[in-house]
Amino acid sequence: MKHITNVLLIFFLMAIVQSCSNKDIENRYIKYESVRLNSEERKIVEKILDELHEKFDPKENMITKTLGGYNYHTDADSGVFHEVRGSFYYAALLLDLADDQYTDRAFNIIEKTITLQDQDTTSKSVGVWPYYLEEPLSTKKSPIDYNWADFNAVSLLDVWMGHQDRIPSDLKPKIKDALILAAKSIQKRNMRPGYTNIAIMGAYVTYMTSNLFNLPEMSEYASGRLKRFYDYTLEKGGFSEYNSPTYTIVALDELFRMKSHIIEPTARQQVDSLYSIGWEIIARHYHKPTGQWAGPHSRSYSTLVQPTFYSILKEGSNGQIDVGIEQKRKNVKIKHQIPLYLMPYFLSPEYPRTEKDVFEKENPQTIGTSYLTDKYALSTANRSSLWNQRRPFLLYWGQVQKPKYLQVRFLHDNYDFSSSTFYSEQEQNKILAGINFISNGGDKHISIDRLKEGKFIAKDLRLRFEFGNMNEQDKLVLPKSVNDLIKINLDQINLNMQLYSAQFDEFTGSWEKGGDDTNCWIDLVFYSGVEKEFDLTKIDKAFAGFIFEVNTTGDRQENREVEIAETDGVLNIEWKGLKLETPVKPQSPENTFI
Repeated sequence: MKHITNVLLIFFLMAIVQSCSNKDIENRYIKYESVRLNSEERKIVEKILDELHEKFDPKENMITKTLGGYNYHTDADSGVFHEVRGSFYYAALLLDLADDQYTDRAFNIIEKTITLQDQDTTSKSVGVWPYYLEEPLSTKKSPIDYNWADFNAVSLLDVWMGHQDRIPSDLKPKIKDALILAAKSIQKRNMRPGYTNIAIMGAYVTYMTSNLFNLPEMSEYASGRLKRFYDYTLEKGGFSEYNSPTYTIVALDELFRMKSHIIEPTARQQVDSLYSIGWEIIARHYHKPTGQWAGPHSRSYSTLVQPTFYSILKEGSNGQIDVGIEQKRKNVKIKHQIPLYLMPYFLSPEYPRTEKDVFEKENPQTIGTSYLTDKYALSTANRSSLWNQRRPFLLYWGQVQKPKYLQVRFLHDNYDFSSSTFYSEQEQNKILAGINFISNGGDKHISIDRLKEGKFIAKDLRLRFEFGNMNEQDKLVLPKSVNDLIKINLDQINLNMQLYSAQFDEFTGSWEKGGDDTNCWIDLVFYSGVEKEFDLTKIDKAFAGFIFEVNTTGDRQENREVEIAETDGVLNIEWKGLKLETPVKPQSPENTFI
């Protein structure tokens, strides 16, 4: 009888263990469950893995990546390297697929890649990973990317929560220790709420890690960090990376993770509210005729939205938003839902209309204007930079299947010059704009590669009006002189633009046009020749100003001259009721992050 009782007890305990492994793991703060993909999700993951398998190096147990250009955070700009983030991502996907033939490979990758984390508790970068096996943090010369604690910890959390019952016993403490080190690094860094994606991601990592491993002090920090970000975002009325096609989606992805795992009522309410704010940003700037995300964009890696954006809209609307373009996202576990009250923006928008946003409420304010019609979407930021991630001037037109754009850029040796600044006033289809420069800004990046004493070497400097997703140079007619009106007719819309002032040091510029297989452009070339040093602290005038108006065929157009007055190096410009005031000499502002 005693034996039977013991056997029954064993079976009872086994049943409890089995039940716990099959159901959500939950306490009063968090919940999670094992990953189980459906057949469609498996097909997507298998397709992604087919590409990644070819990049797997079994000798190093890591994924390889071929570099082919400049990156802020790497020493090398070319060659084949073993990447940390990609390897963690690959391992997590292998486990999600639940194919036994890849289980050992996945855990071998994780075990190897964890060892690349800086685990020296006396090091300032403890808890952080390098980008590549070949560039350890202890010897790399380029700046350390502390965000790698956040990004890689998210992958390890996916592994821990989604596959805990499969992790080898000797690997569990290594994953746990790596997560705690990464979370402590995040807590020590204590990123400001204005850095949206890292503010959210860091809150998620510290919240989940502290509640998974019973770290009360970190748990209190994580809750406070989430609350600070929530208050900050409500005060601003949106994210700091305002209207960003890149970082709004990243923020929504991280908020979805939080919605999936955080159940404590106060924190959950904050997450739900932030999630709605993110979707409202998208909805108000969605331009149905072109399928584009109207500007201005604070940070974007591509002027046209990626095909995966349409998959997000289709899934998030339960199929109601279907533009006929679809590319499944790589993360099948993130399944967005558009709040119902925002659906009219996507399905039955009102045109024409103007969307006005105050992105920075404190003076000097940053104000975004988006004018959306059934033919085009025109947008500006009243103050910004021309860093390659900024889009302070954007025009979209065309159709969803073939959208086109006009973007303004300032190029230093064929790369966007971050020390060029953009100012504008917009009223519906009209824009008055000015571009000047700062002597304490960056070159390729707004902060990482700052100019030294305002000096830089250049062999080419030009203002570019880039016509994207069209290579019809023949439709671009150059003016006879620099300040003549430029008239361009494209797809039943008429563009009128004209310089009212242009000079960079001693150079007044000349027009030329060009193009490639994808885009074409009109350039005002200030300088092109042998390498020359420019000193923005010594230059008296570096400025380019223009007026711009877009109309549809048949609209009445009224020509009016620009009124310009210059006093003590400051231009006061008026045109069609728009007013702009801007210095022509490069400035050295305290805040260069615009």
